[in-house]
Amino acid sequence: MNASLPRFAWNHAHDTLPLLHLPSLPRALPHPRQAANNAVPVEASEYAQLQHARVLLNCYAREVAMQEHKLAVRSIAHTRMAPAALRQYQGQVLDIQLPRMQSRFCVGVQHVSVTGNYDYITDIYLQDHQQTWSVASWRDIAQLIVADLSLREGTEFNADLLQQIEESIATMQHLLEAQQGKLRSLHTDSALQQYIRSEQHLLTGHPFHPTPKSRSGWTKEEEKNYSPEHGARLQLRYFQIPRSWIISDSLDGQDLSSSLQQLTGHDLQADSEHIIVPLHPWQADWLVQQPRIQAAMAAGEICDLGCSGKQFYPTASIRTMLAEDGSAFLKLSLNLRITNCIRNNARHELAAALTASRLYRPMKADMQALFPHFHALEEQAYLSVAFPEDQQQSDRQHKEIEDGFGLVLREGLASHLAQGITPMICAALFGNGQAGRLQVAALIERFSHRHSLSLRQGMLLWFSRYAELAIYPVFYLLFEKGIAFEPHMQNSIVGLAEDGTPVHFIVRDLELTRLTPKAHELIKAMQLDEHTRKEICCSDEAGWTRIGYCLLVNNICEVIATLANGNHELYLELWACLRNTLQSYLANFPNPEAARRIQGLLSGEPLPVKGNLLIRFLKQADRKAAYLPLYHPLGVVNEA
Repeated sequence: MNASLPRFAWNHAHDTLPLLHLPSLPRALPHPRQAANNAVPVEASEYAQLQHARVLLNCYAREVAMQEHKLAVRSIAHTRMAPAALRQYQGQVLDIQLPRMQSRFCVGVQHVSVTGNYDYITDIYLQDHQQTWSVASWRDIAQLIVADLSLREGTEFNADLLQQIEESIATMQHLLEAQQGKLRSLHTDSALQQYIRSEQHLLTGHPFHPTPKSRSGWTKEEEKNYSPEHGARLQLRYFQIPRSWIISDSLDGQDLSSSLQQLTGHDLQADSEHIIVPLHPWQADWLVQQPRIQAAMAAGEICDLGCSGKQFYPTASIRTMLAEDGSAFLKLSLNLRITNCIRNNARHELAAALTASRLYRPMKADMQALFPHFHALEEQAYLSVAFPEDQQQSDRQHKEIEDGFGLVLREGLASHLAQGITPMICAALFGNGQAGRLQVAALIERFSHRHSLSLRQGMLLWFSRYAELAIYPVFYLLFEKGIAFEPHMQNSIVGLAEDGTPVHFIVRDLELTRLTPKAHELIKAMQLDEHTRKEICCSDEAGWTRIGYCLLVNNICEVIATLANGNHELYLELWACLRNTLQSYLANFPNPEAARRIQGLLSGEPLPVKGNLLIRFLKQADRKAAYLPLYHPLGVVNEA
């Protein structure tokens, strides 16, 4: 039975901001300012399909139509041959041409968005090659886009992508149905409970990914048991493995076996020649089906000890587990395709994560002095397995299985919780559709009330503080130290004071940290294998691309879009705040490379945006993703 998604309202009588609301199916054609008040409850299946239609259009608009100059936003009066159903519509129309397919999309949007962060408020209409208009379903949109890309790239029609989109829709529907009656304010929970719920409440996923909830390989029962969105809480499963097969490293030289036993609370015992390794229960099931593991178990080399010990919470990435008390994270392997990638922990990625932590640790004191409210969670230790026959081989015969045991022990949030702050994963607040906008509405209202500000004033002040917390330390590390973290929405945590003020910015998951030439000298003393060294070192351009996309596009652009909520005037004011923040950073930390990049942005140079649709269409590894130019209003907004 489908869940009916309820309506929510935000009392804004003392201000003129648009209502933050649950997205609804556009069964009528309201004026943009009326859209929120005319919201219609939506069935989960219908909403999941609508959401995927919108994210597909998001991706195509940014990655193809904008790049080929086939996109415009204009009033209905200036939209040529608009569909009859839109002719009484009073707002802006997004008009996307697909000349290779002799087709066209039109949809009502709340405002012009240079960055493509559109709020759709009508049905999406498709004009076919016979000039006939119809309401486009997600399948119509997906098939047309995939066919168009096939012509553009000269490749076969990618039917696999259509299947992955369908899987993503089914997963989202399942998650939404499970949420019936569960949507509520988090403000009454403890700080740790609020954090856990933020990790487990990403109901719609990435707004610029064609398959935001794709999980190829899970049954519905497994989805229910292991998905964070279902509020999962689970025990880990343990294997006893010969100590001679273990590859591990730690920041402080601690005995990882003891650390893991203390963290997981299992009472299992191993002799001095063996070690007990925790696994995700699903991963353990996958491993015992592999012939090499079956042979090791038959020989008595590996023993499956079952599930025991403390329970853990799956976080937004699904494979990373949070201890019940928030004291540590365990990033486990899952040989499961989640969005783009199989999520096991390759050995070179484990080494890179610890290398990044080792490089950053000597800088922490100086960083704390400059940016006392910034923190990067340390990757404290890692563990993996090497079978005897692979230990002296560069071409590992059983790489996939060995990497399936890989895990990272990560610093938790205990110290932040002890300071009285409430950590929230940024992806739960921004770019998270209806659920995120509800939380942001409550957050801004609380912040504004406590500071005796109007909602508009409160929102601008809140954003200004958030932008400074995030941008200053991340830019400083890039331009002064040559370190490029990956602070996209899912890797970023904002620490909130009791009144809702953003007071901490926390970055996690250092596995994909990159070092620009400024930092290459730092790793010469480290005995890194060639693969790890090549993975972690990059050019200045690649370092900027990482920060430009992860921090400014994936993070800050989504914050602006969520806060503006379709109000174009406020949208520009928030971009003006961002302009001020960038100028202020440069005034405080003058640096030639920083000046070149920031002045370039302020004069209109584009930001880099990742081609998530294109990489999925081309069936390429995520590391081969193209980065495309994304224009923005920084060069035209007035200073706030």
